[in-house]
Amino acid sequence: MERNDTPEQLSSFLERMRASEPEGGEAIIDQARELLEQAYVHLPDNQASGVDPLGLLAALQRELPRDRVQLYRELLAIFARLGDRHTHCSLPEPFTSQVAFLPFLVGEFFERGERYLAVLHSATRELERGDVLVSWNGAAMAEVLGRQQEWQHGSHLEARYAKAVQTLTFRPLALMPPPEEETVALECVSAMGARRTVRMNWRVADAAWLAQRFHSFLDGVSAAEPGQEHGFSARRVETSHGTFGYIRVNSFQERPEPFLGRFSRVLKDMPRSGLILDMRSCEDGIVQLGERLLQLFTPRRIQPEPFQFRVTELTLQLVRSVPALAGWREAVERAAAQGRIYSEALPLTTESEANGSRQKYAGAVVLLTSALTYSTAEMFAAGFQDHEIGRVVGTAPRTGGGGASPWPQSTLFKLSGRAAFRPLPRGPFFRVAVRRCRRVHARAGALLEREGVAPDVLHPPTRADLFHHDRDLLEVAGRVLTGMQ
Repeated sequence: MERNDTPEQLSSFLERMRASEPEGGEAIIDQARELLEQAYVHLPDNQASGVDPLGLLAALQRELPRDRVQLYRELLAIFARLGDRHTHCSLPEPFTSQVAFLPFLVGEFFERGERYLAVLHSATRELERGDVLVSWNGAAMAEVLGRQQEWQHGSHLEARYAKAVQTLTFRPLALMPPPEEETVALECVSAMGARRTVRMNWRVADAAWLAQRFHSFLDGVSAAEPGQEHGFSARRVETSHGTFGYIRVNSFQERPEPFLGRFSRVLKDMPRSGLILDMRSCEDGIVQLGERLLQLFTPRRIQPEPFQFRVTELTLQLVRSVPALAGWREAVERAAAQGRIYSEALPLTTESEANGSRQKYAGAVVLLTSALTYSTAEMFAAGFQDHEIGRVVGTAPRTGGGGASPWPQSTLFKLSGRAAFRPLPRGPFFRVAVRRCRRVHARAGALLEREGVAPDVLHPPTRADLFHHDRDLLEVAGRVLTGMQ
């Protein structure tokens, strides 16, 4: 099917999708079951908590939907119940590149103990920045977000809520089902207190088209920060407590050496009065890069976080046949011989890599986190806290709870050679968490998965944070830095 790069009404898109029956439904479900049964590290924990994806997939296979959209909806629902953003089902074209959207973005803030949802950016004259949303098709926003949370892959309530806000009006159809309604009636209150109702239709467009036309709209204010580098941006911030360095890390998805080299050079220009590291929206990356970054902020020796495989026929095959996994062979075979579910934990980052560079910044450091801080950034936050490098200031009670190393289906097929893992020509593509990590030092053995990192200081976002460049949050960070001197 040809891709449609121009926006179309949601109803038109769904009509085209329903015109064709699902291809290879039985094979798709067989593949998902095999991947989860053999590779998914968190399967025993999910089953112990009452979520058995193997049973759910078997039930779906017994009553296989004939409608393509419905089959994919059921499949996405099963993976959403896992509560694991490292493990997901990504739908094929044309869903892969398509986004269902309304022409505005929202953000949340707290005021007098109450939670509010407001328009953060708008590409329509009908909504203005600062409008507070009251209802959505007659339902209170709390109810709407509650329904939206059911489709999020967060491992706990805070993470699911944060993703629900993030995807409320921009929904990637590769990972989420289409909206149930074609038209949305929004009741909102302006900054001046005027109440009105705005109606708009869901549309579907290619992600590249949206990125081109809504670049600044989607990226927000961080895109314009001076000192922008690949993966991070740097500047100085003024607070009532003084002037401090500020580095926002957007992604760890880069080779470690170039990233660490640029980061080290930027640290030389940061004021010695204190540094704010912001990883609130960093959701992906390479584990070794995050762990190697820790050494730049402390003279202490870094102990990398150890990871565990689940013992299955597949993991035994891999550690015996893949040279890069040979170091795990003894641990996995010993666990299998002893009848244990998991191998002993071994680090992905070597001791020499984690400690190969000297400290580059000797001032006080505060780390900013949120419920969207995930994966490598979350492992950095755990190491930052476990090595007592500085203080963690969070806008949520904990980070996203994603402590694992995921592999795409293509990697599992390449390493194992198993036909069951071969990507289907026009089928969904799967990614699976294959190793889970544990924390070190005072929290040694604690799992990062599901638990996340609890901040030392909690600061729920305010209206000034949402609309005035994190003004109150930076004041809190400045106060914490001053107290650390």
